[in-house]
Amino acid sequence: MAGEGEKIEAKSCFDCVQSIESIYTGGSVAVSEDEQRLFAVCNEDISVVDVGSGRRLASLKGDTEVVTALAVKPDGAHLVAASRSMQVTVWDLATYTAVRTFRPHDAHILAMHVDASSTLVALGFTDGTVRVWDIDRGYCTHNLRGHGGLVTAVRFHPAADGPHLVSAGENGDVRIWNLARSACVAVLRAHDSAVRAIGFDAGGGVLVTGGRDSVVNVWSWARRALERTIPVYEAVEAAGVLRGSALGAHVVYTGGARGVLRLWDADSGREL
Repeated sequence: MAGEGEKIEAKSCFDCVQSIESIYTGGSVAVSEDEQRLFAVCNEDISVVDVGSGRRLASLKGDTEVVTALAVKPDGAHLVAASRSMQVTVWDLATYTAVRTFRPHDAHILAMHVDASSTLVALGFTDGTVRVWDIDRGYCTHNLRGHGGLVTAVRFHPAADGPHLVSAGENGDVRIWNLARSACVAVLRAHDSAVRAIGFDAGGGVLVTGGRDSVVNVWSWARRALERTIPVYEAVEAAGVLRGSALGAHVVYTGGARGVLRLWDADSGREL
């Protein structure tokens, strides 16, 4: 300790020990199936972050256009990402290098989801089209038309009677597609605005949809019928059903305009 009246000389040069950089600028995010890695849009690039430590593991350099959608394979082998250039890039997550690039359509991609087998990726476009691509072989397996405007959400569901895909649009319509027949088998109408989220419970019997009309709708998958409407009083940007929750069998999570994660009992509609 310096004595009384002794002048203390402040240090003017410092060595950088750690830099805290921006990892997210808005838009799509995805988490690996093992919940170890977070993938977040950072302008035209994608940040890969260790969930446990918060450390950036890699930055996947984009094509100078903003990333509009991304999804990670359940097997953790690849990340699929789309940008405003209308190009789709497949990234190897072992080496963090691009292994394939293709242009699936002449429209922008707003929504994306990979199926449980890590084989197919569903893409929702601004022209109302939904297309399904084989990720590794690089060809289109399905071209689905029916939405009248932007496709704002897509999600696979492995139904017992064959593979199904659910898509939703800016007008609130939710469509169920039988991929074995390449046909729309149901249209669910209970939203008044864009549907931004689609989710299922662990068994696939409960479907939830959340929209910018500030409600979450809970549907019976078997009956294709509305079971409950939960008013959440904010525009919903993300929603789903928690897996293995101690709070109950059907706990719905939502994230929206307030920037707060909220939990709901799907059976009663009560906020937890």
